[in-house]
Amino acid sequence: MAENMILETGTYVFAVLFIFLTFVFSTAILSIFKKDHYKPFEPFVSIVVPCYNGESTISRCLDSVFSLDYPKKKIEVIVVNDGSTDNTRTILGKYMKKHSNLSVIKGNHEGKSLSLNLGVKNAAYDIIMSVDADTFIEKDSLKRLVRPFQMKDVGATNGSCIPYNSDTIISIFQKIEYHYNNLIRKSFSVIFNNGIWFFGAFACYRKSVLEEIGYFKTNTLTEDMNAAMEIYTSGYRTINVHDAIGMTVVPHSLSLFYNQRMRWWIGALQTLNKNHALFSKRASPSIIFLFINQYWWSLYALMSFPLIAYQVYYWLPNSGTLDVALYLFRWFTLTGPIYVLYKIPVWGINIYNIFGVASGIMSIFLIIWAIHIFNDRVGLKNAFAIFFYFPYTLILNSIIVISLVKMLFLEKKYFIA
Repeated sequence: MAENMILETGTYVFAVLFIFLTFVFSTAILSIFKKDHYKPFEPFVSIVVPCYNGESTISRCLDSVFSLDYPKKKIEVIVVNDGSTDNTRTILGKYMKKHSNLSVIKGNHEGKSLSLNLGVKNAAYDIIMSVDADTFIEKDSLKRLVRPFQMKDVGATNGSCIPYNSDTIISIFQKIEYHYNNLIRKSFSVIFNNGIWFFGAFACYRKSVLEEIGYFKTNTLTEDMNAAMEIYTSGYRTINVHDAIGMTVVPHSLSLFYNQRMRWWIGALQTLNKNHALFSKRASPSIIFLFINQYWWSLYALMSFPLIAYQVYYWLPNSGTLDVALYLFRWFTLTGPIYVLYKIPVWGINIYNIFGVASGIMSIFLIIWAIHIFNDRVGLKNAFAIFFYFPYTLILNSIIVISLVKMLFLEKKYFIA
């Protein structure tokens, strides 16, 4: 009886997962047939770079900024040195001697949100581009990011981030994940005319809109996502410009990855709770999906481990070590869906292999498609990450679970009604 209940629960959970993935897949397919067409548009832009102890990346970041294919007389660059204790100040001094449109503002090491606010308040122009000190933007990124601002209801835009480094196993997997998420963000923005996940590694804002919402806040761990939600609350849209590309340095170790993703997940839930009224309004499907996605994956992460563990145990063969090893290998690699397809003449078709195989095929299709869209290739590293992507999702779900537990014990919950 208990076994049947667990299997039945697993069926429902994986059915919802299948429906969720099918919706994402359908949105991506539909986005092929809708194109955004913008006229040339080159407004004056203030580029704000918040920086703390960025001696290893700030030079490459500023080189990319000053190499932008954009009229030099139409941009100013403001670096907010947020109390760096390394060689950042010396590096910035050298750049100030070479570039007359660069200014440096001294911060008091109060964090990224206040550094951004300091830069925005000192900016001369209404279009603000923010660039993280560890992000290196392509030459045409600014030109592409500003074009949607021809529409008066656009409050912010952001591009597609791609990992700059892929020299460790964890960073190799992140590259695939970034490609996949960039495809989803592109699809939702194109189909529903409003962005979904808003990443502030490099983005553009209207200064007047930032003033309207009270600038970047410090009461969530994800100031960029919170700003995007408040921009939407104020009646403006955020647009993802998928072909504006920035290379960003991603965590190269599991501990750094854990810290980053825990901050992201907690910050996202804080932001959604703070802006929960959006979910009850006639919001864009992108905004509704954002709420559903975050809460669904929180629930799924909690439920998936016991369900997966039981499923693995339930079908575990008793015929020897090699068979067990091959069985586990199929479970946690891409060979699983392929093997199920191969065995359908023997096993027949049932609800489990429908969900499993179809979900696997859709996921792999979207990943390979995303790699192509963002001018990457399925080389050895990417093929390795695709083949073993399922264990990586288990790591992500583990971090979600830890984040949910940790939220219960945070001294500052930052939950504002």
